[in-house]
Amino acid sequence: MTGLMPRCIFRDLTGWSCPGCGSQRALHALLDGEPLKAWSYNYIIPFTIAYVAICGIHWILPDSTHIERIYRRLTTPMALYTLLGAVIAWTVARNLLGI
Repeated sequence: MTGLMPRCIFRDLTGWSCPGCGSQRALHALLDGEPLKAWSYNYIIPFTIAYVAICGIHWILPDSTHIERIYRRLTTPMALYTLLGAVIAWTVARNLLGI
């Protein structure tokens, strides 16, 4: 029983934890002011929040040259391939090592 929280389709289909598994608990812990507890639920959550924040700030402040420069570096094909590789590596590591 998951209550109001949605179930992870990836985990239901494969039995493995997806890269985002634990994110709901992590965000709840962050909202409760418990960053270390959030980190323990999903080690990739701080990087995800930072990435999404930069993209959101770029959307809100499109004229900021500093934010534009960071955004462009984070969204190059090489950066996106690196991000994809990191997500795949995280998924494999968390399932094989039990992280």
